[in-house]
Amino acid sequence: MAQKDIHEGHRQRLYRKSHILGLEFLEPHEQLEKLLYAVIPRGDTNEVAHRLLMTFGSIKDVLCADVKSLTEVDGVGPKTAEFLHDLPILLGIVERCIFTKEHADILDTPDKIGEYVKSMFYGHVVEILYAICLNSKKKLISSYKISEGTAEQTSVSVHKISKLAVLSEASYIVLAHNHPGGRCEPSMADLKMTAQVRAALNTLGIQLLGHVIVAGNEYKMILQ
Repeated sequence: MAQKDIHEGHRQRLYRKSHILGLEFLEPHEQLEKLLYAVIPRGDTNEVAHRLLMTFGSIKDVLCADVKSLTEVDGVGPKTAEFLHDLPILLGIVERCIFTKEHADILDTPDKIGEYVKSMFYGHVVEILYAICLNSKKKLISSYKISEGTAEQTSVSVHKISKLAVLSEASYIVLAHNHPGGRCEPSMADLKMTAQVRAALNTLGIQLLGHVIVAGNEYKMILQ
């Protein structure tokens, strides 16, 4: 008699469990396993989920891992790695959509700016610098990625920021960058760069509202 596959019907059982309890009440490996169904249509995702959690420690750390590290886990190909890496970024997009709908795209206080900006860095493990352009009523016009660097630093182009501000017909600019795995205290380089951008924008009649530094779920704005 042929031995019965212990995984036979497993997906159906997990779908049923998720439907009854809700995804949020499944075990972490089951939550991750169900997510993997989207990119691994056949095969045992249970073992892949366990390997991912053993490697990175938690679902949060799995989703915040870079693509290269994810593909080093047995059973995780480039497509699966990209999918997992993109999930926090998608969460940030959804969060900003909700935020802008509630606040009509108006970023007129440090708290509003900080909460909006924080979601731009979900899932990113290297430093990224953004310039956010606002009109005269401090309504969001557009956001631009200025540069992307290593986990320690990012190059800065004052000229590029100034050019984008003029092209966007912005009245105000907010700078934002992250400190992956670090603190949101500004470095001397951060303070210097902020002053340089502020001076360049002043010559154009554009005001720099502040420079937000994000670290994890925290943020701090340089106002001077």
